Amino acid sequence: MGPVTMDGTAMDVEQALELVQQARAIGAERGINATVAVHDDAGHPLVVVRGKRWHGPYMAMGKARLAAAFAKPTKDLVAQWADRPLFPTSLVEIIPGGVTVNPGGVPLFSDGVCVGAIGVGGGSPQIDHEIAAAAADQFHGSQGT
Repeated sequence: MGPVTMDGTAMDVEQALELVQQARAIGAERGINATVAVHDDAGHPLVVVRGKRWHGPYMAMGKARLAAAFAKPTKDLVAQWADRPLFPTSLVEIIPGGVTVNPGGVPLFSDGVCVGAIGVGGGSPQIDHEIAAAAADQFHGSQGT
């Protein structure tokens, strides 16, 4: 599978699907049947592929939505908000569709602009982050960012 490429500053479904396939392959290498969601910069889902659990898509979509909203990895946001527990709770109501405040969401950039995010569920929070970050790194490598 080749690298994901970007035209302009908006992701399309084909690019998102390729990114999901890359993340699922990375998860499979680690023994994880990952659920993966790719959202655009406004937090709208482009592609969601379910892994083993019924709730997986909701978790992955919430992670992608949160990473897209703040253009930061959810792992960093969890640490940033550790001493402000009410702030992430309020985001569940503020951000349409809700968010998942757990590691596993990573923003995607093209030419320095956040164009979306990937969210992964199915493993531990650390493994979910590693899978999402590895897929995002492949994406960023293809973008020159």
